[in-house]
Amino acid sequence: MKKLLTALFLLVLVAAFMPKSQAYEPWGVGIYNGTKEVMDYATPNATLGSKTGEATCKTVLGLVNWGDCSLRSAMKNGRISRVTAADWEKHYVLIYGEKTLRVYGN
Repeated sequence: MKKLLTALFLLVLVAAFMPKSQAYEPWGVGIYNGTKEVMDYATPNATLGSKTGEATCKTVLGLVNWGDCSLRSAMKNGRISRVTAADWEKHYVLIYGEKTLRVYGN
């Protein structure tokens, strides 16, 4: 059991210091994160729109990642043809995390 805990600790430590592909995002390793942030995508003077679409990705330790959280996937899930705004919502607890892209439009 002690070897397993030591190996898990080392894995978490390595994951915490690994370079991320998108360094601006808090993603994958930590105690807790529940944030929402605007994506750098908005049409000037536009309203949010009548439709909302979401796409979600998941991670374990920031090392194993899966899902499709692309703009195209979120548009398809919300049946949106014209995006007016988008934002990110991130949640993670200890080693498991989810990141959701939410798009608004018509």
